[in-house]
Amino acid sequence: MHSTSGQAIFNFLYLKDKPEPADLIMGFGHFDMKVPDTCSMHYQRGLAPRILFTGGIGAGSADLKLPEARAFFERTKKSAPFIPKEAMLLEDKSTNTTENIEFSENVLANASPALHFGKEIKRIILVANAYRQLRVMLTMKKHFPDLKLINCPPETTYEKQKLMYQLKFQNFDELIVGEVERIMNYPDKGWIEKIDIPPIILDIINREKKLDF
Repeated sequence: MHSTSGQAIFNFLYLKDKPEPADLIMGFGHFDMKVPDTCSMHYQRGLAPRILFTGGIGAGSADLKLPEARAFFERTKKSAPFIPKEAMLLEDKSTNTTENIEFSENVLANASPALHFGKEIKRIILVANAYRQLRVMLTMKKHFPDLKLINCPPETTYEKQKLMYQLKFQNFDELIVGEVERIMNYPDKGWIEKIDIPPIILDIINREKKLDF
């Protein structure tokens, strides 16, 4: 894929909002340790009183030796010791984004009945790996349409992401094409909210399919 096409797809997927106060910071599991680092940064800034890390072993785990949420927790204990352990909740059984959300709801409810999504938790800072941020938001919106969702993926670039995945022996351009296809196909399965795909992105995806064929 030409770099300009890859950059266009990445820009589409890399959904970012201006950080603002919330009730919860939610870090979605991955091998990318910039996710928990970003969560701890927002906590340190006082944007939310608690963090929930979600993720077991899934497609984004790569060579992690622990469930993603556990790896995030261990990382945060070392890099941000100022965060009290009781301010961090863990959901470490999920294997996909829908389970991330459903199982996290159970973890919150078990911590306190008032912590259901939509009760005390009405505003959430979502932190996911850069190219997954849009789909995470659309999945969350499908399940809880009334929540205020603030998209705060880690700071990065298309070039840095390509290198990070290359070091894991993964083709980033193939991953982002597949991600757009999920965003196109998953609404019909009832898994995510439907959005319009920009024509330029559709043209790139169709061109890539023809090249693969």
